[in-house]
Amino acid sequence: MNFLRRFHDIVSDQTQSFDEKIYSLLSFGLEVFKLDIAIVSKITEQSYLVKYVITPDDSLPVDTTFDLSGTYCLHTLAADGALAFHQASTSRIANHPCYINFQLESYIGAPIKVGADTYGTVNFSSSNASAPFTEQAYDYVELFAQWLGAEFARRIASEKLIKNNNTLLKLEGIANIGTWEVDLSNKKVTCSDQVRRIYQVPMSFQPELKSTIEFFKTGKSREDIIRAVEKAMTVGDKWHLELELLTGKGKHIWVSSFGEAEFVDGKCVRLFGTLQDVTESVELRLELKSKQALAQRMLEDRSMLLAKISHELRTPLNGITGMLTTLLGEKDETRRVEKLKVGLRSADILLSIINEVMDFSKINHGELKLEPSHFLLKTIFVDLSSLYIPLFKTANVEFKTSIHVPDDCWAYCDNTRLSQIVSNLLSNALKFTEIGCVEFSVNALNTDSNLMLDIKVSDTGRGMTEEFLESLFSPFTQEVDTQKSVGGSGLGLAIVKELVDYMKGTINVDSVYQQGTTFSLQIPLTEGEMQVEKVQFSEGAIDTSGLSVLVVDDNQINRLVLDASLEKFNIKADVAVDGQDAVFKCKQHKYDLIFMDCVMPVLDGLEATKVLRKQNISAFEDTLIVALTANTSATDKVACKEAGMDMFISKPFKLHAIEEAVKCAVEKRALHKA
Repeated sequence: MNFLRRFHDIVSDQTQSFDEKIYSLLSFGLEVFKLDIAIVSKITEQSYLVKYVITPDDSLPVDTTFDLSGTYCLHTLAADGALAFHQASTSRIANHPCYINFQLESYIGAPIKVGADTYGTVNFSSSNASAPFTEQAYDYVELFAQWLGAEFARRIASEKLIKNNNTLLKLEGIANIGTWEVDLSNKKVTCSDQVRRIYQVPMSFQPELKSTIEFFKTGKSREDIIRAVEKAMTVGDKWHLELELLTGKGKHIWVSSFGEAEFVDGKCVRLFGTLQDVTESVELRLELKSKQALAQRMLEDRSMLLAKISHELRTPLNGITGMLTTLLGEKDETRRVEKLKVGLRSADILLSIINEVMDFSKINHGELKLEPSHFLLKTIFVDLSSLYIPLFKTANVEFKTSIHVPDDCWAYCDNTRLSQIVSNLLSNALKFTEIGCVEFSVNALNTDSNLMLDIKVSDTGRGMTEEFLESLFSPFTQEVDTQKSVGGSGLGLAIVKELVDYMKGTINVDSVYQQGTTFSLQIPLTEGEMQVEKVQFSEGAIDTSGLSVLVVDDNQINRLVLDASLEKFNIKADVAVDGQDAVFKCKQHKYDLIFMDCVMPVLDGLEATKVLRKQNISAFEDTLIVALTANTSATDKVACKEAGMDMFISKPFKLHAIEEAVKCAVEKRALHKA
């Protein structure tokens, strides 16, 4: 009983660590067996590792490794139980390497089992022979081995559990997911640290069921989680919800909440589940959904654009084709002139619609570029007023203008776009005003060496409803016209708004239905520099005699139109059907003026111009090469200039643009001869 009491006292001593208990047992064993050396080994395959050891002189360090075949424990493992001998020199193992090398006479040991596996051995030995070991000694060493096996198993399981727990904690951190539990019997809530991190509360925070639910955003999220908890507790339904949560630091996040209930004897005793921060994935999904909606709207806009433009193009096209058809048999000169005017007006409308579509496309793709230049500011508004005075007079609508811009005020901005903005507003005022008047006022104010342009266009027309005003600057928007008296692409004001924004300006509108509308614009401008105006040729003073002209275009209709335009100036031009043909003709003849289409087969206009400039064909110093193209972007203009072209005329062209090119060619020829 003394042995068992000592053994119990050692293994149950709560003040000692596991390692201290093992050394206490080894010391107790040496005392019981009256031997000198005690070892606990770990055996792996054929390797014998000393894990714990007591020797008289501390000559054997821990972690010393031996070949298993050189130890007595080889026989202990073979016996699969306790093994002992008290005088090796007279036994069957007298020739054993362990005896030969270490002269160990006495030995008693037993294998340590961890489950079905052998961990190692516990053994006691001495260089002196001992008394024969009793059955009780065998029992004692077996008891040591059993306790060690049980403790090693518990320790291995504990280490594995800790490792798994650490892995779980790491996974919780990586996945941003935490666990929670509600014990309904004592109303106790427990949660992992990751849940506290998600809630952004201190690690000391002790949750309660009510307080944790209050973190969920008031409204749908809180109602959903309360409903899910109640349903789980009553009928056992699980839940998996995405909810908005307001953290302890006031941050809005999205969480995935999973939970279920545990029942005992039909009564809910426990709720448990997980909470995961899914803010990033939800926001990504919402962003993708938004982009999908945007793409859908763009597709709808494109479909609407095609439908709207298809409808609007038919009216001017009908005017052009109809008038041209009736001209074929028209004998009366007056009626022929009237029909030509209708056809030309229809062509202008068609061009206006095409320009709006092109501008809208550029804006929609972020390709619109402003092209600023220095110009006299007042001239834009004076010219526009002069243009619209007869139009308003024809419509029997009074047109009042008030232009307060100094005569010598130069500005630096895109004058074409500025003119487009004002022209669009005046056109709308004319279109929607049937009686009364339209007032157009402009003021230019100096602000810190710059200018602020204040523009107002007011009318007494139909006005707009509040509902319509909300979408006024959206594309394809038009007030319902029951009389179908006005048309348009519905792009004008959308383009105006974008142009004003591009110029860093603002636009506001006030309107009362059936009473009128006022557009107010403020556009900042940079002061410009005075430019020396070029000398203009007087009407009819162009001497084109001897002027040699080449028209380069692969389209026969384009060649005929340009040829007819040049006949107005008494010019009979040669023609080339592509760039290669143009280069060939230039080798045969010297031309003063070349109208060069840019997009052609075989050799396009840009490459043909480069060839002419590079090879010094036809004394190019005084040859004016004019780009004639439907591609009108700033990039296209730069490409033409870099290729060596002198001027740029967009299709469809106006006669005055051809006239300007002819004047420049005549002037260039005169300077060269001088």
